[in-house]
Amino acid sequence: MDEHSKNIDRRIKRSLRLLKQSFLELMKEKKFASITIQDITDRADVNRSTFYAHFSDKYALLDLIIREHFQNLLTSKLPQPANLRKRNLRILIQIVLEHFEKIHKLCHPSETMSPLIKQAIQEEIAAILLSWFKQVPITEAEWQVPVKTTVLMISWAIFGVAIEWSQEKQTFSTEQMANQILTVITNGMAGLTPNGLLE
Repeated sequence: MDEHSKNIDRRIKRSLRLLKQSFLELMKEKKFASITIQDITDRADVNRSTFYAHFSDKYALLDLIIREHFQNLLTSKLPQPANLRKRNLRILIQIVLEHFEKIHKLCHPSETMSPLIKQAIQEEIAAILLSWFKQVPITEAEWQVPVKTTVLMISWAIFGVAIEWSQEKQTFSTEQMANQILTVITNGMAGLTPNGLLE
């Protein structure tokens, strides 16, 4: 890579960092609906064309921030490579709980969680679980319930409980809640998985 390309790459990374940082600051001050592209670019001290060179709208920026944060949590906490084991499932559940806890702290107090935030995380959970299930060395026919159905049910269960837990006054810690969710899911999975669920 030549020096000119390195400088462009640095400028791109800097612009993205400034746009994300500015957006997160604004989310603490205002409702998402009232944040404009101009607000974001003014705060980041970049022009609108820079914003549109990276994102189609503020929803695309929000989606990137959500997914990046969630992926960073996964990378830092899950063993690599991860597979379908009880301990990995517990870690995944706890990551989801911590993620929603943080999102509620980042958002403006009067704002409810955006459907975009919900959709992004549920899709990420389902993708991880599907990759784990595909590593299990058995055929699709050996599962009592199709893998995609099982993955959807588990991902929505984790996601749904995490949303409710993060929005209410929390009587259980993330670890306690993770253990409760894990117990419900693994008791059901033990009967569905041909060889049981490994620790």
